[in-house]
Amino acid sequence: MKKLFIMSIAFLMGAMTFTSCSNNDDDNNTGDTDKYSNKIYGQDAISKCEALIAQLQSANRAIETAKLTSDQEQYLRNVLQGVVSNVIIPTYTDLANDVEDLEKTLNGLTTSTITQTQIDKACDDFKKARQHWERSEAFLMGAASDFSIDPTIDSWPLDRKELLDYFKGGMKAQIEDESSILGFHALEFILFRNGQNRKVAELQGNDTYKNFESISGVDELKYAQQVCKLLKERCFQLQVAWEGKTSANASRASVVEAANLDIVTEKGLSYGENLINAGVSGKNSTFPTLQSAITQVLSFSEGSCVAIANEVGTAKILNPFQNGDIAYVESPYSYNSITDFQDNIRSIRNVWFGSTNGNAASNSFNNFFASVNNTVNTSVVSAFNNAISSIGNMPAPFVKYCSVIWNKNFDDPTNWNSTTE
Repeated sequence: MKKLFIMSIAFLMGAMTFTSCSNNDDDNNTGDTDKYSNKIYGQDAISKCEALIAQLQSANRAIETAKLTSDQEQYLRNVLQGVVSNVIIPTYTDLANDVEDLEKTLNGLTTSTITQTQIDKACDDFKKARQHWERSEAFLMGAASDFSIDPTIDSWPLDRKELLDYFKGGMKAQIEDESSILGFHALEFILFRNGQNRKVAELQGNDTYKNFESISGVDELKYAQQVCKLLKERCFQLQVAWEGKTSANASRASVVEAANLDIVTEKGLSYGENLINAGVSGKNSTFPTLQSAITQVLSFSEGSCVAIANEVGTAKILNPFQNGDIAYVESPYSYNSITDFQDNIRSIRNVWFGSTNGNAASNSFNNFFASVNNTVNTSVVSAFNNAISSIGNMPAPFVKYCSVIWNKNFDDPTNWNSTTE
């Protein structure tokens, strides 16, 4: 399961300049063997995440301590409205669309008729969905946290021993929510290996992964279909919980209700309404003030922009790279780790800009600070751009980088289990 770690990173080196590299794990620096043994790239990525945390906290303090005029309060309410309407709901809707496509693709796969084109389509669907999920992690507050959606669909590291036992037990064991053999990373293991889409011949026969040689592709595809059904229900839940029930999402709301999943806050609001109505008398928001809602969005310890910047720096990167916990590498089978990390930071950018297109919307934190304290704004923008760039400068795939640094084989069963507490 994912865990957050707040710690001082005294060993980190200061900001340095490197040549920009590709954002894709599968073609970034794979031929430069010297980079894999050089720790400076990982250290710099962690350092830039730490710098981003500091700038976000500074921005939040500026709002917390300001004596806002009525016009500024209204503007910030409009900012929250924009974050909900132009970032959160569209991101979750796109996520739900992509997971629905993935389920349709997987449900058409049988070992007697399977083609490489079908597998490739499933892998493409997976990566599209994965991008939207990773770009949602700056706003895990609300439904994703309250209903344990995040740990249910995105727990890692995948427990390969538990998954192997599950298959060997005839797939009869009850799997609880928040199990580390559910969600994206279980699907990733079945669809990808060594950064490549799985091959038809392997899924028509038995697995070739060490210790999984007795596991058939038939069982793996069956499991992938079951996992994806649960993933779809939870992604539908995210969309409906934030958007509220509408005529447009009625069919998805029905799926969520049939699965007995909750979609409203403890006071009966959609999560979008809950955030927008922060501090408004009689609206039943769980946020007592406008500033408390902004703090939750920008710098609260859980489910915020600061929280995901911290998780990327002091967990996703630091645990395997600095602490040698090789099993903790996220997305090791698809080689999508670095893209995932960058998309996490892009989720912060999207919240700050109030849009998903990389440009600041008229009502945005970016424009608010540009008008009242542009130093804060430029510092935040520079910090998330620097973090994205520095993460992309790490040699890819990230799992190989960590393996070389620590002289460990990720696939070796002795390294299957994470030591992180």
